[in-house]
Amino acid sequence: MTADVRGGMEFGVFDWVDAAPGETVAETYAARIRLVRAAEDLGFSRYHVAEHHGTPLGLAPSPGLFLAAVARETARIRLAATTFILPLYDPLRLAEEIGMVDQLSGGRLEIGIGKGSSPIEAAMFGLDGPGTLGRYEAVLEAVLEALATGVYRRADGEPVPLFVRPVQEPLPPIWYPTSNPVSIRQVAEQGRHTIFGFGFVSPPLEDIRVHSRTFFGIRAQAGGAGDHSRFGILRHVFVAEDDGRARAVAREALAAHYESFSHLWRQAGDPRYGATPDLDDLIDRHLIFVGSAASVADQVAHAVRTAEVNYLAGAFAWGSLSEEQSRRSLELFADVVMPAARAAFAEISPG
Repeated sequence: MTADVRGGMEFGVFDWVDAAPGETVAETYAARIRLVRAAEDLGFSRYHVAEHHGTPLGLAPSPGLFLAAVARETARIRLAATTFILPLYDPLRLAEEIGMVDQLSGGRLEIGIGKGSSPIEAAMFGLDGPGTLGRYEAVLEAVLEALATGVYRRADGEPVPLFVRPVQEPLPPIWYPTSNPVSIRQVAEQGRHTIFGFGFVSPPLEDIRVHSRTFFGIRAQAGGAGDHSRFGILRHVFVAEDDGRARAVAREALAAHYESFSHLWRQAGDPRYGATPDLDDLIDRHLIFVGSAASVADQVAHAVRTAEVNYLAGAFAWGSLSEEQSRRSLELFADVVMPAARAAFAEISPG
């Protein structure tokens, strides 16, 4: 493994902006923005916000709009829409929106691209599987060309100039999160960052290592020193003063979060996401990081060492966790877990 393409270990905050029991939507937005400000002060590199529709799992169905609000309340942390579900967008509108948010943030926007993870949500917009894929490819090509050239080409070939373009040239950084191993080679060849797998259903860390080595090997050949592409994992995180308390709180929060996560599937009568996963089992399989600061430091260090990743996106606000609990978890993570993870990363980074 070539270390110079991986830079240092970085950490981000991932957020579904899922419904919080007893809070209004406005209160949830305000609490999340305060959490992003705290993450910025604590040294997190990025804030990722997901896009979902028609579900309490995602109260930010327009990630660009939410990030525009976050941009005006922060100064340094990078802002990553993870992801824009491309088939749901008009390409001209999305290109202009990306330009606006990058301008409003002073060049801190990062673009997540994807087809969408839920066919139920796609159907809300009149899309089926084949239609979604074809639309994704068409919108992606049109948006990237418009951002790079400053001109959007209509279907009839007529050029439309973009008067609001991103600060970052030629494009803001691009993320392609995926759970499909076949995608990894292409993502690496295209110079995009990735988050591999989703916490609850991610593959084992040893399998992730196989794909991270493929990714970094390709980037080493393509970019060399200074490339610093990100291959990361996503995990729910809750850090508290002791293991017992952390597990008790997280177990309740997981039940509330999973209600939102499985909402559309249960509503559709699909049994694939039935009972809430067992918290202890998730911890044992390294699919969630919960415990005291020392325990979570061990869990995260093991994951970094085993999977050989250079990025961790942690979800710190989810389910029934209060703003105070999420904030304290974030602080303990920054104080204790980050140094341990960086030390683990140094062990797998020759030179």
